[in-house]
Amino acid sequence: MPSIELAEGQHQNFDNPVESEQASPSVSLLFLASFATLFFELAIIRYLSTEVRLFAYFKNLALIACFFGIGIGMVIERPPKALQRTFPLILSFLFLLIRFAPVIGLTHLPFPTFDNALMGGWSTSLTTGHWGIVFFIGILLLYLAVVPGIMYLVMAVFTILGSLVGKQLKPFPSLKGYGVNLAGSFAGIAVFTLVSFLALPPGIWVLIGFASIVPFFLRDRWILAAFVLITGILAFPQQNTYWSPYYRITLRPATPPAGWPRPAAIYVNVNYDYHQVMLDLSRAFTSRFPDAEPNRYASPIYEIPYRLVPSPQRVLIIGAGTGNDVAAALRHGVPQVDAVEIDPLILKLGRMYHPERPYDSPRVHVYVDDGRSFLKKTKQKYDLIVFAYLDSHTLVSSMSSIRLDNYVYTRESFSEARSLLSENGTLVLAFASGRSFLSDRLFATIASAFDGKPPVAYYKAEDMPGVVFVEGKAASPNLLGNIPDISKELQTQQSDALIATDSWPFLYLRSRTVPFAIWSVLVLFLYSALAILKKMVPVKRFADRQGIHLFFLGAGFMLLETRGVTELSLLFGSTWIVNAVVIGSFLAMGILANSFVMFLPISRRVAYIGLFVTLVASMFIRYSLFEGLPSVPQVLAAAGLVGLPVFFSGLIFSRSFRDVAQPAQGLGINLFGAVVGGILENLVMVGGTPILGILAILLYGLSAVSMPSQSLQKSLELNTNQKAIALPGQI
Repeated sequence: MPSIELAEGQHQNFDNPVESEQASPSVSLLFLASFATLFFELAIIRYLSTEVRLFAYFKNLALIACFFGIGIGMVIERPPKALQRTFPLILSFLFLLIRFAPVIGLTHLPFPTFDNALMGGWSTSLTTGHWGIVFFIGILLLYLAVVPGIMYLVMAVFTILGSLVGKQLKPFPSLKGYGVNLAGSFAGIAVFTLVSFLALPPGIWVLIGFASIVPFFLRDRWILAAFVLITGILAFPQQNTYWSPYYRITLRPATPPAGWPRPAAIYVNVNYDYHQVMLDLSRAFTSRFPDAEPNRYASPIYEIPYRLVPSPQRVLIIGAGTGNDVAAALRHGVPQVDAVEIDPLILKLGRMYHPERPYDSPRVHVYVDDGRSFLKKTKQKYDLIVFAYLDSHTLVSSMSSIRLDNYVYTRESFSEARSLLSENGTLVLAFASGRSFLSDRLFATIASAFDGKPPVAYYKAEDMPGVVFVEGKAASPNLLGNIPDISKELQTQQSDALIATDSWPFLYLRSRTVPFAIWSVLVLFLYSALAILKKMVPVKRFADRQGIHLFFLGAGFMLLETRGVTELSLLFGSTWIVNAVVIGSFLAMGILANSFVMFLPISRRVAYIGLFVTLVASMFIRYSLFEGLPSVPQVLAAAGLVGLPVFFSGLIFSRSFRDVAQPAQGLGINLFGAVVGGILENLVMVGGTPILGILAILLYGLSAVSMPSQSLQKSLELNTNQKAIALPGQI
């Protein structure tokens, strides 16, 4: 194999024309490879969680597979030839599998669940008898075959994408290459955020992703043809389907009754799950068609708040959706209705298609916001606050994510709602919880927010069985004579119920535990993935102090990112823009820290002191302190509290990364650490959100202990300088 000596330990392979082009560093190709990797990561995670619902429920499984694949690709430098040749087929197969998941039965793949609530999931009650055991074993085997199998596909795709980044990174000085990598990743986030904002469909996502990797496959026409074909298939329009920043939304109009000019019901599904039905419950329709379904059975649920509070002057609706609750308020003559809905497209569809056109009324004030965020910001007092039938909204349902930091149903949220009630105000919350531990938890949580005063609870068995909780002025027993009052039954279990709080907001977990369905898949996936890695890479590459140091830095950073999203969601809401801004700001802090190390070096000792001081301080400084500040100071204060640990962490990483002899491998090992951080993140379901800060301090402490000694550092710096002299064209 012909080669030419470039520097100590480096050879250039001329057998591969793609690799031969990388003899000199290319900023544009490294930027593009980094962009493609981050863009595909976001696109695949979102698309997969929409079409295969298990990956929405356990969202960090796909993220772990992505990180592991990127890490392998960077560390091994040259993936197996078979994997390189089949990469277009694997990538195309993955997208086709996702696209046609509903056809082959993967969208609502059942899985075993014992320790959490899940609509449509496998129930432990089915284990009675021999057939129940057989059923359970079958479900378990299917689950453990399909989910890790998809994760292996994702890992294979990102192994190649990671190797593209690694090849482009190799000829650069470490810090310069890392800076370009961060800039490309930042651009990937920005473009996907724009795509989400514009509500563009997956065909456009894939087109952008494929276009970004075309320069790496220009000589392979069949690969380009495959990309065009797959993009065309995915871009094929789906009737009555819309893509919001959160959901895949489909509409299905019901056939109108004979003599009625338009549909009286329009079914709304999000991510293949029931969301709600836009209903015509106007007096003109119901008086003429009193037995029309689903209007007849759904009508009573929207009447309950106004049977309890006959003439409210101001009403707040949290989770207004397409407008059923708003229309009910207008039918009862409410002068002012404040409607809060997190999804702008859901609101738009309600404006366009709801039969009663409630959002056209001048009495309605619409707020596109997270419900919890609105509760913090508004200064209004309300006679009636309605938490709409939110569990049918997939974003905060049991099929969204067990790890979702959903702060709408916590004790603190209900306390904030209580503070907005007028002197004789009433809070009404309807929840499709049936008779489960969810009802017990909500009952106890609401009672805790109202100084121990238990709410009144009514059981509704129609449609999706649920409970209506009433607190405040109208919380008197048996006001709704035709609906069973189950308050006493729930009160007997109140003392044993685990309350949902901002520190432990996991409404759907039965207890403080990591669900079996998560750790069983992780164990199986990691066992196989580590076996693959062991065959490809000698363990000694990871065993030196520098590798261990970078590994712990990656693990700690992953927990910092999760903690940042969690804390800022409390302050600004769990909106898609908060997630994008947090991740983007973390990358921006990384770029800033990298620039400091390049032009104004700061010792790691100083950076570690700053890191630990800010981490400890952030554990005691509550973000609620910023709630009374004006918008700009509030954002700056929150950004400082979240961003300073990231900045100091970035200083440490860039200073350590500067001395890495093989940048791609160093970055790959750092990503393996991020995988471990993603796994440890699940412990938040046991210890609550404070454990993220504790684990971050522990991991960064381990990174400090494992930092290479000064003598070794000087040797590494000398080798790095020699490498830079041997390749003067790379600067």
